[in-house]
Amino acid sequence: MTNHSTWRASILFEAERVQLLVKDPTDDVLKAQLPPWTEHPRALLTILEGLSLWSGGRLCAAAYVDERATDCFEQIFYAGGLVEPASPLVTVDVCPRRDRPRRLGGIGDFRQLRLREVGR
Repeated sequence: MTNHSTWRASILFEAERVQLLVKDPTDDVLKAQLPPWTEHPRALLTILEGLSLWSGGRLCAAAYVDERATDCFEQIFYAGGLVEPASPLVTVDVCPRRDRPRRLGGIGDFRQLRLREVGR
């Protein structure tokens, strides 16, 4: 079965966590909260590639980086300059973070990423 999915991912890099929200056109598909570090330089890209394979289509992701989390983003996404996050399955755009009141109250609250998704 061929499924030309329109899943989209939003990733919020903060100093204390990384949040991932994946949506299809009508609903949430996956929400995750991860630590701001990883043991493998391709861990996040591999997660995104797996989601792309699961959905049957290319995955578009938007990365939002808090100014205090620049080092976190560089380490997770570029392994401190050792890896170029290129994939035929995933497109990642780094987007400027708009100033909004902090509303994330725990793993269940992903309003910031939903608001950014609407503004794309």
